[in-house]
Amino acid sequence: MGTVINFKTHFKKFNTTKSNYQTKLCRIRDAIEDDLHYKSLIEDDHLAVSLSAGRYSAMKLTELIGKKETLSFFNDCINTIIKSKN
Repeated sequence: MGTVINFKTHFKKFNTTKSNYQTKLCRIRDAIEDDLHYKSLIEDDHLAVSLSAGRYSAMKLTELIGKKETLSFFNDCINTIIKSKN
């Protein structure tokens, strides 16, 4: 689901020139998405898990890259799911 978003466009302070960094990002993203999906199934509550993950993400990203870049990232995520539904 997350393959459309280019994480590199949302970095402000981080070094993204390493050739294996994109591979690392994809590996971490896929593992976390799998873990969250599994937790949603175990808890039988996709909304609670999504809200918790979104809250953590929004707060941490705002600390790391700032409000403007965080909102841009979430907007890209929203646009990605909307495009995938059409």
